[in-house]
Amino acid sequence: MKLSDLTPKQWYDRLAAKTGRQRDKALDWWQYMDLDQPLIYVARILAEQDDRFPPLLLPWPELIVETVVERMKLEAFLLADENPVDELGTWWTANNMPEDSPEAWTAASVGGEHFFMVGPDGPAGMPMLTTEYADQVAVELDPRTRQPLAGLKLWKEEESDTSETTHGALYLPGWPGVTDRKFGLGTVYEFENGELVRFRRLEKWSAEIANDPSLPSVPFVPILTRPRRGVGCSDLKQAKHLVDGANQFATNLMGAGEHHAVGRKWIVGATASDFKDENGNQIPLWKVAMGDVWAIPNQPSKPNQSVPPTQVGQFAASDLRNFHESLKTLAQFVASKYGMPPAYMGYSSDNPPSAESILYSLERLILRTEAHHTWYGGSAQRSARLAWAIMGKDPKQLIGMESKWKSAAMPTIASAMDAAVKGVQGNIFDAEEAWDILGFSPQRQKRLRERMGLNRTTFVQTANDLRNLDVGGGAGVNPAVPSAPVPAL
Repeated sequence: MKLSDLTPKQWYDRLAAKTGRQRDKALDWWQYMDLDQPLIYVARILAEQDDRFPPLLLPWPELIVETVVERMKLEAFLLADENPVDELGTWWTANNMPEDSPEAWTAASVGGEHFFMVGPDGPAGMPMLTTEYADQVAVELDPRTRQPLAGLKLWKEEESDTSETTHGALYLPGWPGVTDRKFGLGTVYEFENGELVRFRRLEKWSAEIANDPSLPSVPFVPILTRPRRGVGCSDLKQAKHLVDGANQFATNLMGAGEHHAVGRKWIVGATASDFKDENGNQIPLWKVAMGDVWAIPNQPSKPNQSVPPTQVGQFAASDLRNFHESLKTLAQFVASKYGMPPAYMGYSSDNPPSAESILYSLERLILRTEAHHTWYGGSAQRSARLAWAIMGKDPKQLIGMESKWKSAAMPTIASAMDAAVKGVQGNIFDAEEAWDILGFSPQRQKRLRERMGLNRTTFVQTANDLRNLDVGGGAGVNPAVPSAPVPAL
């Protein structure tokens, strides 16, 4: 059966099942992000320790994700001539995207996919732009264009009797007929607990986007990480087994600290009856062996021989540096895969790093961030073009548009200022290009230009006054202003 022949109910069931699969897939990675992952190697260690201490889980997954997201800030949408589309920037800000987009980048990095949803009736008559998790939105991709041709948004509402109602909004395009090669107006179908309750036609913009092969046919835009055949991949995939191993060594370190970091005591000549708890109950010998004291009962070597006296002593404390070195090795593996500088992973070389070596250590991280700029920037552009069409404008006007991100190599004002000053001093570019590097807004650049123009006019006037200085008269002469006569002595 062709996809265009599916009924709305069949589409709903198909995409609702897909949201469940996406939820299970994303949950595996969010558990690592939130330090709730299943204990692959650690569970047996904790059981052997009678669960006397919790596992030590290292927050490396969050570090891997956040070091990239921290360097991601979308500043503007630029046309092919590098002129910004101010209207799109206004819509982006009005929908709180400067605050909400880092959450979208994080979710896409962790789970591999996230979604933009675009619609009318936004703030102050602008388009509505929201970010949606993979357990709430599912789309069907067109095998030819790799763009969504159907989409479902799910959400739950709690009723007054504390029961929950599952709502769904299914968006389908107006499929072309036998003789018509173009899509018609799309339709949104509303469901409650899986049953269709109403539907309505969408406006002209729905046909506009459906007939543009570079845009989704429905107002959903996937945000994919490392996309492969239209499917995203979590940034944490290569780190999973390394993190599991590191958690084992870290928990082993805790176990060793429990028993060996402080010298263990030993007793020769004690019996099992000597070890009882505060209630007089016998303590199992294996617990005694795993505790702070090792005890061995003293038996006579020959019959009728007296029992030797009890002896007490203490072993030397263990050196735990073998655990430190193992964790450092695993940290180096993670750092080499994700381009993390040594200081980020908590270790460093014996020699203090130079400024050049620090910059070199950041190269892989910068390149990895710029790759995310490409993936997520494309999604932001498509969502902006969808918003453009929803407002009744031709999305073809924005072909060639690109997303302008804050430089991943200069995430702070100090690093950006350093690069700008060096560029101006080296005559690579002028002051106005330096303002762009610093991220100054057009309004701020205008104010600077006006003040600098005023200062330049004042400087030229002062230079002219100095050039026409009458040394003999002891006064500056402005040719445009008649000078007073010099009094006779």
